[in-house]
Amino acid sequence: MPCGSIVSGFDAMSTLSRSVTIEAPAERVFAYVDDIRNLARHMSESRSMPMMGSKLKLEIMTPEPTGVGAVYRYSGRMMGLTIDFSETVTKYVAGREKVWRTIGKPELLIIAGYEMRVLAEPVSPTSSRLTISIDYELPRPGIWRALGWALAGAYSRWCLTRMVDGSKFDLEANRASP
Repeated sequence: MPCGSIVSGFDAMSTLSRSVTIEAPAERVFAYVDDIRNLARHMSESRSMPMMGSKLKLEIMTPEPTGVGAVYRYSGRMMGLTIDFSETVTKYVAGREKVWRTIGKPELLIIAGYEMRVLAEPVSPTSSRLTISIDYELPRPGIWRALGWALAGAYSRWCLTRMVDGSKFDLEANRASP
């Protein structure tokens, strides 16, 4: 699948971030969050109210599932409307940091495009701090911009909270094996 052009110059950008201390070494935390399937569970494995009872299909589009250039695609329907967007990894520091962003022309509802970042930092030999952040822009056309203004922050906070809390739970309960 062609990557298209990277969404650049976020207009009316908002930034949100969530951090948590996890009782697991930073390398193990990073290995867990580096697997996009773990971070995407809140959208791809279960139906929820913030997803309006929908879930999205996640596809890893490149032979390598991670590292600079890896591409992920999400598709599905929400309230009868098509959701279809791809992301690509733009920065990768093995064992520590990963940045990815939407590419092409994302078909999203309450945000237009975004860039996400995960950072795993050691706190001690057996614990680490996980930070996940998002920079997003609101949609440009009329009603979707108004809905984005009203809902994008709350939805993004929900996503970030699900990602950090889910990672902490899985890693501390030893459910995650990386």
